[in-house]
Amino acid sequence: MGIKKKKNVIVIAVCVFVSFILYQLYFFLTITSETAAGFKLVTVIDHSKLIYPKDHVRSEADKYINENGIIRGVHYALMPRYRPDSNREFKCLNSDQRIPFDQVNDDYCDCDDSSDEPSTTACVNGTFFCDTQYPNKQVAYNKVLSNKVNDGICDCCDGSDEWLQGPHQKLLSQSSSKHYRHYVVKCPSNCFK
Repeated sequence: MGIKKKKNVIVIAVCVFVSFILYQLYFFLTITSETAAGFKLVTVIDHSKLIYPKDHVRSEADKYINENGIIRGVHYALMPRYRPDSNREFKCLNSDQRIPFDQVNDDYCDCDDSSDEPSTTACVNGTFFCDTQYPNKQVAYNKVLSNKVNDGICDCCDGSDEWLQGPHQKLLSQSSSKHYRHYVVKCPSNCFK
């Protein structure tokens, strides 16, 4: 290999190394600027793998997060859109309207399309997506109207629409093939029957 080719290889190697260092520096500064500005990086937690003490009680702020670490009532494909932007705002799903992220799930319908209240009954025309969703079926998602959330009747096949009910409260079960309902303490899971 000639001297000219060796110089070219060295120049290319130095350029690649410098590019890598600059990328790492950019990545580091991006993360630190988000946390320095008061923002948090929100990770999805798999609560089934965590071991909690027997007397563990989830905080009031966590009540809209299900056991899989996902906001209740949100379709799995829309989850990335339920994160605050750089201004700590939420962009409504079907319009350019923006609201402070603190107003998501605050029991008041701020967005015209009802997308800011996926876990509550605040919006008249809202939709609640059950925890069990069928990603391969484009037509039949497991969803209910948001006014049926926490109404004492198990509407979702997995019972995830009755997430706020107390341990001693009676619930009306899902309708069976004969359309009989009965009272239960916890909604049964009938999704895969």
